[in-house]
Amino acid sequence: MADEADQQLPGVISSISVQKKNKERYSIFVDEEFLIGVSEQTLLKFNLAKGDTITHALLRKIEREEGRFAVKSYMMKRLGSRDHSRKELFTKAIRKEYPKNIIEKVLDELEEKGYLNDENFAEKFAQDKSHLNKWGPNKIKAHLYKKGISGNVAERSIQKVFGDKNIKEVLLHLVLKRKRRFLREDDPYKRKKKVVDHLARKGYRSSNIYKHIDELMKAIEQ
Repeated sequence: MADEADQQLPGVISSISVQKKNKERYSIFVDEEFLIGVSEQTLLKFNLAKGDTITHALLRKIEREEGRFAVKSYMMKRLGSRDHSRKELFTKAIRKEYPKNIIEKVLDELEEKGYLNDENFAEKFAQDKSHLNKWGPNKIKAHLYKKGISGNVAERSIQKVFGDKNIKEVLLHLVLKRKRRFLREDDPYKRKKKVVDHLARKGYRSSNIYKHIDELMKAIEQ
């Protein structure tokens, strides 16, 4: 808060009015002079009303609450657009230059209230990338790492999404989609290598590829 606001304190709230440009925020006036703009949540939390006395200490508490509210509003907006991992939200909030200690407290609160859950995020991410993009476990896991998901959580999400039957069906879909391109290679060994390389680039593990490679090659050559 500016020094001019501090010079008004302690002072008595002379009025509280809804802001014209933002109906969800309120302007607090002390001795007929504007002191601070606050959210409805802050107003209710401190039970602020006309006639109350605002001290320097109370103003600092209000400012901290407003800072927390701004961070929370920003994060809820991001979560409203799509799911995020904790690390993603932290990184985005840091770029907005919000205080690190407030960011961490808000993230803790969002986790406690169930708005933020890395395990759920990882599983949904794995499902989406598997079903929509046909990514394999390795590629999904690498991207989850970048989003701050731990190895154990990433692996659990992959295990839930990828059953052996599902992997075989996806591998078959991927190779048949490029069947004509693979058949341009006459050398059986080179053809198989191209199939293996393609599936590896899509993020599938060697153990899964080689487990089904004979069936996949037969499907291509039929």
